[in-house]
Amino acid sequence: IVINKGRLMKYFLILLALSLSLFADSIEWNKDYKTAVEKAKKTDKLVFVFITSKDCKFCKKLKETTLEDKNIVQKINKAYSSVIVMKDKDFFPSKLNAKATPMLYFLDKNENIIDYSLGYWDVADFNFILKDVQKRYLKGMKK
Repeated sequence: IVINKGRLMKYFLILLALSLSLFADSIEWNKDYKTAVEKAKKTDKLVFVFITSKDCKFCKKLKETTLEDKNIVQKINKAYSSVIVMKDKDFFPSKLNAKATPMLYFLDKNENIIDYSLGYWDVADFNFILKDVQKRYLKGMKK
């Protein structure tokens, strides 16, 4: 078998570009809460914590609709270090009270709560929440 290295490299680069484009429109989720906070400190970003539970239909709807919207994804990836945590499984600070899910927390890089929200939000409402979080953060206000 004769392999043309130039042609092989070309196919590899095309495959790589296609693979990256598949993931480009997804939120860059960190593996756990601690990693999200560490990344926020290193990159000077805020922290977005999405608390979910196993059988939460509104969590699934939020993740598969609103959090897949291209505009929302770009805003989240630009300004936040993000993490999804399972309510009864994963570690997150007790001050992030999650009696119900989906529960969304927006923190500064020092883990201070800027804002929080319970429930499913469509794209328009979630955009409003993101704008409000930015205003609160810039003003130094906390909920």
